[in-house]
Amino acid sequence: MSELKLQQSRLDGRYDIIECLGRGSYAEIYVANDNAAPEGSPRTIVIKALNLHLQGEPDVELERTLVSNFQNEAVALDRVRHPNVINRLGHGTAIDLAGTTFHYIVLEYLPGGDMFALTRARPLPIQKALHYLEQVCSGLAHAHKCGVIHRDIKPQNLLLTADKEVVKIADFGVARLDSTEGAITRVGTNIYSAPEHNPLMHTGQLDTTGLRTPARDYLTPAADIYSLAKTTYTLLAGESPRRFAQHAITDLPEAVKQSFWANPVLRVLEKATQSRPEDRFQTVEEFWDEIADAALPPTRPLQMVTGAAAEPRRKPSQELSIEPEDFTEAAPPRPHFVLPESRGAALANSALADNDSLRRPRIVVPISAEARRQMELRARQEIRVEQNMLNAREQRKAAANSVLPPSRTRRALVAAGLILAFSGMLLATHKYVTTRWNPLASIPGTSDFIVVGREGVTTTDLNLRPVASSAGNQPIGLAESGSKVRVLSADSNNNWVEVLVVEHARPKTDPYSSDRGWVNKRYIKFD
Repeated sequence: MSELKLQQSRLDGRYDIIECLGRGSYAEIYVANDNAAPEGSPRTIVIKALNLHLQGEPDVELERTLVSNFQNEAVALDRVRHPNVINRLGHGTAIDLAGTTFHYIVLEYLPGGDMFALTRARPLPIQKALHYLEQVCSGLAHAHKCGVIHRDIKPQNLLLTADKEVVKIADFGVARLDSTEGAITRVGTNIYSAPEHNPLMHTGQLDTTGLRTPARDYLTPAADIYSLAKTTYTLLAGESPRRFAQHAITDLPEAVKQSFWANPVLRVLEKATQSRPEDRFQTVEEFWDEIADAALPPTRPLQMVTGAAAEPRRKPSQELSIEPEDFTEAAPPRPHFVLPESRGAALANSALADNDSLRRPRIVVPISAEARRQMELRARQEIRVEQNMLNAREQRKAAANSVLPPSRTRRALVAAGLILAFSGMLLATHKYVTTRWNPLASIPGTSDFIVVGREGVTTTDLNLRPVASSAGNQPIGLAESGSKVRVLSADSNNNWVEVLVVEHARPKTDPYSSDRGWVNKRYIKFD
């Protein structure tokens, strides 16, 4: 096993790696700070790095397949963009501290964990499960409308926001972008995947009905609906459907069998997990209509009909937010990761190739001790502010839901909630002001953090260095004379400052050079 060397390093001149969240078969997941995040956008992001050598040396065919799948995931995310699908923020190719070249994509950070962890201790109440399922159905229906079949829907790939109110579909690494292309291949997790994904793998007695589908049949949304039904079982039962792997769900655990919704929901799950795709629901909307109706309480007041016939009840699927009307962010540039054996051909045909495919890999640089200290300080401050805001939200929710009569106790609880909310706003305002304006920055002898956020103009051409020294450090970028720069940090002696070039005085000679690095402060004229 050969892991990437990315800990405590800066990627692409902007992403400061904080820690590794986990490793899969051929990918490593890191949480990082985006130092060039647009105003108002989250600074904390996720780096998904493709490591071809994580399981040893791959052959050329496997390497090409892994790179193609990685690019396929980025393309699928761009095509499906939806509030209930994880958002891709960027991509690139880099060289780690050990000299290993790797591709990566940048994703939004969802700190709430996944649905599997949420249901590990106990099953979800039916209404809470429907709250999440409606969002998953919304995103999945939109993906199918865009011609994308996920092929690996499972609780582990459903991620939650920090407040655990919004769920987003992740991991489109094996998604099929066109359901009518090519033969069906074996992918997905055996417990949740449809039989047509891996027809030769069974954990129980062979079900021959699943083999009657002709090999020429194409993959359909029914494959995702099968996995979605198995995922629904996990949410409601609090356990994985291992005993129904590659078979229809025919039973529920004893703990939920007595629920009013158990039998109607079981009938829906059984139909959605039939071995033959044509025997299942054919659209996500059909599945959502049935599961939402099956979860209704058994006794409802009858509608009184006088004169004209009553209007038919709207189907639940008509309320699904399939069209991403409130998703206005533009997609980042489309990636084109060069396949291993086609690298030479791409370089030879540079006149015709996309510039992005010929981009030189950036070299990952270590983060200096001072920059690392400030990064950790910023991270702690952001976590503290976020925690205060979450606490304030919980206090407000508790105050709103309380049924205490008007009394001194209730007034005290409401006042405490307002004080916490106001404290959170003060902390957020303090962080904003101190990172962008500091009236003490011009006083001689003040500490290095006082100049953070100030802007100035370079008085000569300045080489951007990876650390606060020119001795033995090759330049990683250039701030031309007259360029506008913003101070990000300073060394302990307050002589060198780390800057971000906000506006170049003249066009860059090397378009791929870094806009961030260390320079001597005396060559910057501050306002």
